[in-house]
Parts: sequence; structure tokens; C-alpha cells
Amino acid sequence: MLQRWKHGRRCHGLARRCSLPVLAEYLDACGSLKIDDIENTPLIAVDLELTGLDKEQDQIIAIGWTQIDDGRIRLGSNRYLVINADKSVGSSAAIHELMDHEVAQGEDLEVGLGELFEAARDRLWILHHAGLDIGFIKKACESWAGIIPGFIVLDTLRIEYRLRKRREIPVKQGDLQLGQIREVYGLPGYTAHNALTDALATAELMLAIASRLDSDSPLKLKPHLKFF
Repeated sequence: MLQRWKHGRRCHGLARRCSLPVLAEYLDACGSLKIDDIENTPLIAVDLELTGLDKEQDQIIAIGWTQIDDGRIRLGSNRYLVINADKSVGSSAAIHELMDHEVAQGEDLEVGLGELFEAARDRLWILHHAGLDIGFIKKACESWAGIIPGFIVLDTLRIEYRLRKRREIPVKQGDLQLGQIREVYGLPGYTAHNALTDALATAELMLAIASRLDSDSPLKLKPHLKFF
């Protein structure tokens, strides 16, 4: 409860200092976000494609997201943006299959961030391995707006890890990859490393976890929140 209060106070303070309306509105809403169960809390599942894992040197080259309302994915809200980078994608192309000429024609990062935060206003974020993507978004926002926003996140990797530990299920290397966890929940296999496909895969996984945890009543989200 104290952590939530501190987070809200921080977000409202940042909103007052922020000169970019789209980010200020997100921050103000984030500070007052009402969180109940998964069917009554608006959600947004997000994924990034990156040129590497170092937020100080590597870049965001694609952003994908989808929104969830009333416990259902809104496919009409799907968005996929290729983001322009100021250097070659290098060997990372072998993972995400985005080539330099495609990235060169992408949106400016500031445009992508603006659309993302507009879509995320009044919503709880869902990511898989959230610390990585949130770290890149924070770094990008520092350059874009001069502030580092706050986030309230459901991390499907973290939730599944905690559930397995609670049940004393061993966790081996690779067990917590998005595709591996989806298989455990009977979800179909998707081709990985497309930002929109991975965002949809993460959204489906979160709903599957919630359904399996408690088939009689909605999953309470508050014990699983991560504040950034």
C-alpha cells in the first residue's frame, strides 16, 4: 500500500513538471490508476524489438501493443511501429529479421513513444521480462522528455516464476521463455521476435494464467504488481 502511494505521488509530481501533454496525461492517470481484478482493469500488453540488450548503447527498432478490456483482447487496438535507428541493426537482424533499409524508413522514436503513451493512458502494463523493455523505454523518455516516467506492470515471466516456486516446481534455464510458458498453458506456438506478435502472445498468456489460477473468480492483480 505504501509503495502504491509513493508511486502515485511520484507520477503526479512528474506530470506537473512534464512539458509534453501526452506524457503528462499518462503520468497523471498512472498516479490515480484504479486496479481491481483482471476483468475490471484496463490493460495494455507491450513488446519491443531491440538491437541489443544494453540500453546505454542499443536502440528500440520496433514497438507493438494491444489493449485488453473486460478480460478480452481488443484486436482492433493492435499497433505495430518500426522505429528509425541512427545506426545499423547489425547482427540483431538474425533475431528480429528487421533490416537496415526497413528501419531507416521507420517512425521517429519520439512519434512511437507518443503513440505508445497515449494508448497506455489509464491502463496497467503487461510485459514478459519487463525489466528489459521498461529500462529501454525509461532511457528513451529521459532523452525525449527529460523525465523518467513511472510504470505499474504485470510481468508474466515474474508471475510464472513465483507461481512455480510456490508450488516447488523446479525452474531450469529456458523454462521461462515466452513460448515455453505458453506451451505449458496449452497456447499455440507463434513465431517469436515480432513486437506485435509477442505483445499478443503476452496478452494471451496473462489471461491464461489468470484463468488457470482461479476458474471460479477473477484473479486479483495487486499481489502481482511490479512498480518501476
